[in-house]
Amino acid sequence: MKKIFNVLGLVGSLYALIFVSLSTLFSHNFSWVNNYLSDIGAGLFGTFPQFLFNSTLIIGGIILAIFFILKEIETKDIISKISLIIMIIGSISFSLIGVFTEHSPYNLHLIFSYGFFLLFPLAMVIMSIHYFKAKLYFGLTTLLMGILALGIILDLPLGNGKAIPEMGEAIVLSIWIIIFSIFKYKFNE
Repeated sequence: MKKIFNVLGLVGSLYALIFVSLSTLFSHNFSWVNNYLSDIGAGLFGTFPQFLFNSTLIIGGIILAIFFILKEIETKDIISKISLIIMIIGSISFSLIGVFTEHSPYNLHLIFSYGFFLLFPLAMVIMSIHYFKAKLYFGLTTLLMGILALGIILDLPLGNGKAIPEMGEAIVLSIWIIIFSIFKYKFNE
């Protein structure tokens, strides 16, 4: 049964990527360089893309949070526990981006966006410490992808395209979560 739950990371990541991408396709006049993805969730492009985008974030974040909670419960290593707790917070933040849109008071949308975009790569960098000891290749992959994700969201390699760095980081994080899921499934961890 434990092995089956390892698929949740793969499912949550693919679900979020596919349906966020679909919401951009249904958002007429959406511009990758002039809009943020959250503009879709704020309703700038109609109610259907708004619903699709926000519900995708909420459901995808819940699936990922469940996955990381199950991984945190199973792990004994303190470094992994810390990084998985941060990933749980990042996953919950991902869901809450869909609840608290750009029009939310107290900058809640911005807080949860930062919670997702910054905490997740930070957790990956922390987790890489554990895997450098346990599985060197996975530790190196985790470290490099965490640094790449941070670099992308900080606009270092991609310029000023608003949605481009957001989707770029989401793709890197999703690829890592899929690799992590397969890794956990393969080694029944």
